[in-house]
This record gives sequence, structure tokens and C-alpha cells, in this order.
Amino acid sequence: MARRATLSWALPSVLLTLVALALALPVIPRSTHTASAVSPVTRAAHALYAAPALRRVTIGMGYVPSVQFAPFYVAAQRGYYRQAGLDVTFSYAPAPNLTELVGAGNVDFANTDGTEVIAAAARGIPITYIMSEYQRLPVAIFALARSGIRSVANLRGRTIGVPGLYGSVYVGLLAALRVAGLTPNDVRIEAIGYTQVDSVALGRVDAAVGYSVNEPVLLARRGYQVVTLEVSSVTNLVAPGVITGESFAAHYPTVARAFVQATLRGLADTIRDPRMAFAAARQVGGLTTLRGRAADDQYAVLLRAIDFWHGPNTRAHGLGYVDPAQWHSSQQALRAIDQPVPAALPPNLFTNTFAAGAAHI
Repeated sequence: MARRATLSWALPSVLLTLVALALALPVIPRSTHTASAVSPVTRAAHALYAAPALRRVTIGMGYVPSVQFAPFYVAAQRGYYRQAGLDVTFSYAPAPNLTELVGAGNVDFANTDGTEVIAAAARGIPITYIMSEYQRLPVAIFALARSGIRSVANLRGRTIGVPGLYGSVYVGLLAALRVAGLTPNDVRIEAIGYTQVDSVALGRVDAAVGYSVNEPVLLARRGYQVVTLEVSSVTNLVAPGVITGESFAAHYPTVARAFVQATLRGLADTIRDPRMAFAAARQVGGLTTLRGRAADDQYAVLLRAIDFWHGPNTRAHGLGYVDPAQWHSSQQALRAIDQPVPAALPPNLFTNTFAAGAAHI
């Protein structure tokens, strides 16, 4: 019993001693140090270092900047190409050269006439048409109403001005003449350069051929009564769109799809908001000086182009849809007017692989 009493008394004494020792120890203050904030410049540098590098690509366009390229300008200025991982450069060159540049790999993409693509295939140039911009050929024969011309058949014996004896404008004229039962010998075809508007207005030619969205629109805006004969109403020729090289499409399909999808976003925005798209086009060198009447004329051109960029096919399949039937009918039509065509269309000449899934408008 005495032993238990001794332990009971000793325990409180030990505890009191420990407490006293604890109170005697020096107090170590808690650290108040915090990590220094990362400066905005450092964060930006880290982000730049971490961000994947943009893939540089070049697209060959028509001869000069134009409001008709507004979808591409919108895609660039709204950042759609950059969001797709692309740094896009626009390069301008005559249309016949674009297929050769793409086929040789000197440019990655090009916006060119579909009829030129078929002609290139006949020469063995390895290219692939990957997106329709225009859903029907935007080529028209036009004349003043006072000329009495109301149909292609009325052109017999008349003088018709064309920019040159090449390209989709000339081919479109030949195809339309054939459908009307005429040959080039039944009319007088003159190469007049890009003077169609003045040549028709001043009576230098009875009719001229040009882009439906351009020359007839400008002539009408000058106050003339114009008769416009759409080539697409009599023959279903392939319309302008985007091409790339066969090798590029095979080796870099994700890049090709990224470019097409970003471009089609720009096309959709242009269709929905032409005023915005026109403002974007006017930021491009060569178009920045558009003012007054010239600006109004070019805005009318843009509105007319929109009529050709979508229709039944795009409503059913989405923007950029490539219509296989149009290619086969074009092959037959071009062969009938003695234009160079391959015996059979190459299997990779056109595809909907890259445009699939685009917006329906």
C-alpha cells in the first residue's frame, strides 16, 4: 500500500517539472515569409515558351487582294487560323500558275478555279481540291439591255470580250456556246484584258464575259440596264475553291483540316455579317483606300458573292461541300469543247474529308 501512495504523489511532481521546463524554453516566432509573386512579364515568357509553335503555311490567292477573299481575311483577323495552330501568309499570283505552285510544293494551299484543277490533272500535276468556296461557277455573259441580247443563242455574229483565251471565264463561254448550239466560229471572241465594264458600256463589244459577282454588278451600279446570262444555268462546271498538294494532304492531314475548318468559320461569319466581313477586307493592303462610291461598289460585289457561296448543297451537307456530280459533269463538258481533261478523274482529285462537319447555313 505504501508503494502505491508514493507513485501517486510523485506523478504530479514530474508533470509540474516538465511544464516549468517548457515555459523556460525560448519562443521561436512562426515564419511570416511567403513566395514572391511571379511578374506578368515572367508569366508571359513562360506561356510563350510552353505554347506550341504555330505551323506556318501559305495560301496562294488571286492576282490582287479582293473583297471576294473576305472569308479568308475574317478567319485571319478573328484569330481562327491561330486557334487552329496556323500562321497563315497570303500570296497573290495569276490563277493558272497557282495549280503549278501547289503541285510543286511552293505554296501549301491555293484558292483557284475548279476548271483549272481539271486542266492541271490532265497535265499530271498532283493536287487535291479540298474545299468549295463557290457552290456554282460565278461566270456570266453580260450585255446592255439595248443590245437585244436575251439568250446565249442571240450571240451569233456578235463580238464578245474576254480577259484572255484561258481560264474559267473563257472556258465558261465556250461551254455556254456549245449548249446553245454555237461554236467559236459563230461569234467573234476578242481578248480585251480586264476592261469588260468599260468595253460593254462604250459599245466596243456587244457582250463580255466575267465573274458574275463583279463586272455585271459594277456595270449595273453605273446605272446601265444589264442582261446577265449565268453560265451555271446552262452547264454545271466546277466552281472555285481551295486546293493543296496530294503529298501535303497525305502527310499533313491534320494541318489541311485545320486550315479548311478555320476558313469555313470565316466563311460562315461573312455570310452572317457581311458588314463585319467588309470591314475586315478593308484592313488588307490594297483595299485600305476604298472610300465613297468605290467602297459601296465593292460591298455590292461582296453581297453578290455570298449568293454563290451557299445553297442547297451547303444547307444539306455544310459549307465547303464538294459535289462529286459537278466534277463528273465538268469532265464531260470540258471534253466536249476540246479542253484538256484526264481520261479519268484521279481518285484524289477532290475530297470532302477536310470540309466535313462545317456549319450548315
